[in-house]
Amino acid sequence: MDGLLYKSSKLIVPRALQNSMLDKIHESPLGIVKCKARAREVLFWIGMSTDVDNRVRSCGLCALHQNINAKEPMLMPEIPDRPWSKLAADLFEHEKHHYLLVVDYFSKWPEVIKLENLSSKTTVNCLKELLSKYGLIDEMITENGPQFSSADFKDFSSEFEFKHVTSSPHYAQSNGQAERTVQTVKRLIMKSKDLFKALLDYRNTPLDIGLSPAQLFLNRRLKTSLPTSAPLLKPLGLDA
Repeated sequence: MDGLLYKSSKLIVPRALQNSMLDKIHESPLGIVKCKARAREVLFWIGMSTDVDNRVRSCGLCALHQNINAKEPMLMPEIPDRPWSKLAADLFEHEKHHYLLVVDYFSKWPEVIKLENLSSKTTVNCLKELLSKYGLIDEMITENGPQFSSADFKDFSSEFEFKHVTSSPHYAQSNGQAERTVQTVKRLIMKSKDLFKALLDYRNTPLDIGLSPAQLFLNRRLKTSLPTSAPLLKPLGLDA
């Protein structure tokens, strides 16, 4: 296709370009498992899995920020049957900047917004912008912070007609979906040169079920820096 060799829809990478592709695969420091999953989606060469493994293990920054064994969340939430129905929202801070994180329970699609301030009005306006892009929701689960327990947020949930559920005030991990993604996103921020490119790669990397957040949420793969054949970029269900 276009003078290039493919194994099915995966580009066969010649030896001379494999190091370059390894750089692109690890451009966003997503960890060994996700880097392998990214590569397997679109590329092929013999020994690629081992090469990716070695490249990530040799990264000092990844070793510095590697996962620490965490406790399982106390509550396992029920997964909805469609995207953008049930969301988790949380706030976190990194290097004196505050961020709003919103995660779709169905697809694991994350949205990260840098906040100008921590007022409830600012938080609500950011959430309204997301709902204007993707549609109204049925339920949102948040922590018990003042931004989410305010009158502004109560009015917001009433006006936009969704159920607002807060996690246990003494056990924030009960909002497990947001808590896990907060940690993932914070590691991306700390390790990445470009957060937005890292988020792009994260959204496009297959989950355990074999589909990426982008495929579950948008019904298609996203174009990234990895060379991807045109058939793989078509919406799911369309003939290649």
